[in-house]
Amino acid sequence: MTERKREIRPVRVLPEDVANKIAAGEVVERPGSVVKELIENALDAGASRIIVRLVAAGRRTIEIIDNGHGMGEQDALLAIERHATSKIRKADDIDNVVTMGFRGEALPSIASVSRFELVTRRASDEHATRIRIEGGVLRDVSQVSSPPGTRVTVNRLYFNTPVRAKFLKGITTELSQSIDIVQRHALASPGVAFQLLHNEKLLFDIPQNTSLKERIALIWGLGFVDDLVELDGGDAGLTFSGFIGTPSLTRSGRTHQFFFFNGRPVVNRSLQYGFEEGYRGLLTVGRRPVGIVLVTAPPRLVDVNIHPAKREIRFRDENATRQALREAVRNRLGQLLRTTSQPAPERVDEEDAPPREFSGAPERLRYESARRPEPQPAPRDAGDAPEPSVSVPRPALDPLPPAQTEFAGLPGRDPREETPGVEPRAFYAPLGQIHEAPMQLFATYLLVPEDDRLLIIDQHALHERLTYDALLGDLQDADYQAQQLVVPILVDVPPSYVKLVQEHRDLFSKLGIELEPFGGNTFQVTALCHLYEDSAIPGVVHRVLDTLAQGDLFNREELVSDLLRLTVEACRSSVKAGDHLSAEERRELLEGFRRLRPPYTCPHGRPIITELTQVQMEKSFRRRQ
Repeated sequence: MTERKREIRPVRVLPEDVANKIAAGEVVERPGSVVKELIENALDAGASRIIVRLVAAGRRTIEIIDNGHGMGEQDALLAIERHATSKIRKADDIDNVVTMGFRGEALPSIASVSRFELVTRRASDEHATRIRIEGGVLRDVSQVSSPPGTRVTVNRLYFNTPVRAKFLKGITTELSQSIDIVQRHALASPGVAFQLLHNEKLLFDIPQNTSLKERIALIWGLGFVDDLVELDGGDAGLTFSGFIGTPSLTRSGRTHQFFFFNGRPVVNRSLQYGFEEGYRGLLTVGRRPVGIVLVTAPPRLVDVNIHPAKREIRFRDENATRQALREAVRNRLGQLLRTTSQPAPERVDEEDAPPREFSGAPERLRYESARRPEPQPAPRDAGDAPEPSVSVPRPALDPLPPAQTEFAGLPGRDPREETPGVEPRAFYAPLGQIHEAPMQLFATYLLVPEDDRLLIIDQHALHERLTYDALLGDLQDADYQAQQLVVPILVDVPPSYVKLVQEHRDLFSKLGIELEPFGGNTFQVTALCHLYEDSAIPGVVHRVLDTLAQGDLFNREELVSDLLRLTVEACRSSVKAGDHLSAEERRELLEGFRRLRPPYTCPHGRPIITELTQVQMEKSFRRRQ
C-alpha cells in the first residue's frame, strides 16, 4: 500500500469572521445560551428590570430589554469587538472578578451567527446608539430615540450556519432551557424584576421588590414553598443560605436543585453531591431532594474560568466544600426532625387490637378492574372479629408451573450467594394451600411458616406491586375510561412545563388522568382513574412532567410503564410499613401474592419476599455445622 502524503500547510492567523464563529460555538450553544449571556450583561449594567421576549423559543427572535446604565457610541462599538471588556484590566483581576461576565466574547460571538441589533443609551445622552450587524458584518451605526438602558435583538439565530441549526431540539425543549435560565437568574437576583414572554404571551412576571421565598412561590406555587425550610450554615470559608426541601418534597431527577455562587447560577459536582449526601437515609430509592442553595465566599476560593460559558466552577478545595454543605444540610434537617417529631404511639398487641374499619370504596385492598364487578363475600375464619366483607376480584391469571415461580430474589442475583447451601424454592404450590391469615411482625412483615422454612413478605413492597399490576391492567384495557370528577382538581405547573402538558395530554390520559387548560399555568383534572388518591394528583402530574422534561420520547409504551412505577405510590389507601393490618387484609395480601408472576419485586426493584430456612436457624443456634 502506498502511504498517503500529508499536505503541509503554513501557520496562519484565522480571519476575524472565522474566529468569531469558532468562539460562537463555545459560547452560543443554543438560544438559551444567548438568553443567559444577555441577561448577565444586563445585570452587570445595574439593571433593576429585565424583559425577555422570545419568538419560536428563540430560534426566530430573542430580545432582552433592560433599564441599566447603557453605553455611549464608543463603548458600544468596542463591546462588539472580541476580548473587549470593562470587567478586568490585568490577569490578577480574574481571581477576584465578581461580575457575571468578563471574557468579552458574548456580543461578537452572538452577532457572528445572527442578524443582530444593539440599541443603547446612557441617561446623560440625548440620543441612543443603534448598531446593526449581520453574520458578523457591521451594516449600520446610527442615532435613534430610545429610553435609557439597552435593547439587544437577535433574529434568525444560526441563519448563516445551517449545520448548527440542525442540532437544535424542538420548540418545547429549547423553550424549557430558556425558561430555566431566566428562572435561575430571577432566583439569584431578588432586587431585579423579570418578565418573560413567548410569542407575545406572558409566561411569568416577577416584581422587583420580592424576596427569594416569594419568588419561589411565584414560579412553583405556594404548595411548593410550604415544604421548604430555610438553610443557614457554613464552614471552610463558605456561607450557605436559601431554602431546602423537607424529606417529603422530592423529584425523580435534579431539575429542582439550584446552586448559586455569589449570585451567579453555577454547576458544581461537589455542591451537588454534598447537598444530596445531607439527605442520606431520609429519602426513598430513586428520589432526589429539592433545594435553592446560595453560596457566599471570597472569589479567590473558586475558578470560574474553566468553562467557556462560565457555567461550571471549580473550588480550590472540592472535598471541603462537599463536606461543608453536607453538614449544613444535615444539621438543618436534624433541627427540623427534632421539632416535628412526635412520641411513638403505644404499641398494641395484634391479638388485642380492635378490628379495623375500611376507609370506604375503593377499599384498601381492592384491586378490581375499571369495570368493577359486583363484590362477593370473602371467606372468614370463625374466630375473626366481625369486619366489613371485602371483595378482591381480579382478572384471572393462568396458573404457572412451579419451575417458573422459583424465588430469584433481586434481578440478576442468586440467593445462594447470600445463603450458601440453600437452594431456591418454589413459592406457588405451598402458598396455594394456605387459607389462614399470616402473622404480622413489626406492623411491616407478613410471616408464612412452611415445613422447613419461614417466608417473610414485605407488606408495603407487595402492595405496591399488586397496585402497579392492577393499574397497568386497567390502563391497557381497551374499554378503560377514567371516571369524571364532580369537582375538578386544579394543578399549577411551572411555566416551563405548560407546553409539555399541552403536548402530552394523551400520555396523561394513558395514565388515567384527563387534563384540561384552566388558564395561565393552571390545569384542571376532569377525570381520574379510580385507583388514584385525589390529594396526590398534583404530585403525580409534577413527577410525570419531571420525567418528560429530562429527554425526548422514543417509545411511548415503555414510558407509560416507567411512569407507572413513579405514580404507584399515589394510589388510594396504600399499605405502608408500620400499618397494623386486620386478619382479612393480611389474607387478601397473601392471596394477591399467590397470583403474582415473577420476578417477586416491587415496581422499584426491591424484593417482596425472602426466606429463613430451618438449616439457617440450626446453624445460628450451633445445632449444625
